[in-house]
Amino acid sequence: DVFDDAATGQGLLNYFLRALNSGAITEQEVLATGLTLDEIRGRSFKKILENRAKK
Repeated sequence: DVFDDAATGQGLLNYFLRALNSGAITEQEVLATGLTLDEIRGRSFKKILENRAKK
């Protein structure tokens, strides 16, 4: 699946980061999203897309 709205992607990224930081979700649950912990902690949906496009 692909997000066509960067603001939505950034909002979801922020949601997962807050949930992780508060203990509402575990690191294993974050990894189930397909994101790495470094990507989540990097706080930038745009950078995630740019880095993945390079691969």
